[in-house]
Amino acid sequence: MDAPTAALASPERRPNPKVHGPVTARRSPSRPSAALPPETDGGVAPELMDYLFADSPDTAPPPAQPGRSVARQVGDVLVESRLAGMGDADVRSTLARKLCRLLPDLPPGRADTVSTVAVRALEQLARDHIVRVREALATAIKDIACAPPSVVATLARDVEQSVAEPVLRCCAALSDEDLLDIVAAAPAGWALSAIARRHGIGAALSDAIAGSGHAEATGILLDNSGAVIAEPTLESLVEQSAHHPDWREKLARRPALPRRLALRLADFVDLAVVEHLRLRPDFDDATVAEIAATTRRRIDWAEAPEASESPERRAVRLHRLGKLDETALGDAMSWNESGFVRAALTLRARVAPEVVELILDSHDPQAVTALVWRAGLSMRCAMQIQARAAGIHPRAMLNARQGSGFPLSPAEMARHLECYGIGP
Repeated sequence: MDAPTAALASPERRPNPKVHGPVTARRSPSRPSAALPPETDGGVAPELMDYLFADSPDTAPPPAQPGRSVARQVGDVLVESRLAGMGDADVRSTLARKLCRLLPDLPPGRADTVSTVAVRALEQLARDHIVRVREALATAIKDIACAPPSVVATLARDVEQSVAEPVLRCCAALSDEDLLDIVAAAPAGWALSAIARRHGIGAALSDAIAGSGHAEATGILLDNSGAVIAEPTLESLVEQSAHHPDWREKLARRPALPRRLALRLADFVDLAVVEHLRLRPDFDDATVAEIAATTRRRIDWAEAPEASESPERRAVRLHRLGKLDETALGDAMSWNESGFVRAALTLRARVAPEVVELILDSHDPQAVTALVWRAGLSMRCAMQIQARAAGIHPRAMLNARQGSGFPLSPAEMARHLECYGIGP
């Protein structure tokens, strides 16, 4: 067992004043600490262990070696904590804070003995059974960029929110690999939200958070200007915002929002969202005019005289006029007119109404996509119908390939339709 491990794990070895005298008593610098069992040095140089655990602050350090200037400080902290009694949680909390203050002064790479002793002590403190000790360590280490990866990885996976959250939110020493592993493990919502608040988030981590299905964490991610969100992920979130109205304004404020996604957001006839889009300085006049026209058309759809007829009759009439297209379907979906959508798919795909009902009610993204393909509509329309008409959960949705293509081959889609009795 190494020295700090022995010291931390063995509170029963605290000096007995009746045997050893007061803890302030001085020993000769040439004598090793009588309280240090020889089997606890864990391969550390004996002269350094004598120094680290000497009772006297006047003990001379070993001969010059890398990290020597900080060795006395590390030794003083460990000796002070050892003599004060490592069984006390307050002492261990103080030790955690003091060692963290010394981390920036440790030699780069931490290959020397002093660094090894300090890091091992921190690793054990990160596993302490008292929560407030781990809290003290997490609070002290969260802003230290050179923090030992093994320590921050342990703290980031702590079950206590008060321990893990500061590290997940702030610690630059926590690697993207660790963060992706934590997100993949489906942690508590507070952990995802903490990660979504980090100062800088790469596209892979943003995609993992957005794909977690946690609405609050995804909303925080959208508000985070330091998060890089790839366009396919943004596109998926725009479609999912049909079920999450609070995401729409956040999406409308995202920097570098692609024009086509801005126009898609305008489909929702949310006037607050449209106003955010209209005032964006990065859109030209033509884009702003198209956003306004889309909104106007949506409103006209709801206020038109034909709006009083049944959705099915309106679909039949538009089909006869050759106007039962994606624009009409988009207008209907913006007002949640599922009856119109079902009638339109029946007419365009040339299948029985009950089969359309069966497919949409199955929540099967492949079958729904195949039905839209048969109806001669785009993958963009398929994503809208999955989200708005079929009620498919965002994490289960079938997304477009390369932004706009069908992710299934025609043969694959034909096989899905055959399962519902739809032939060529």
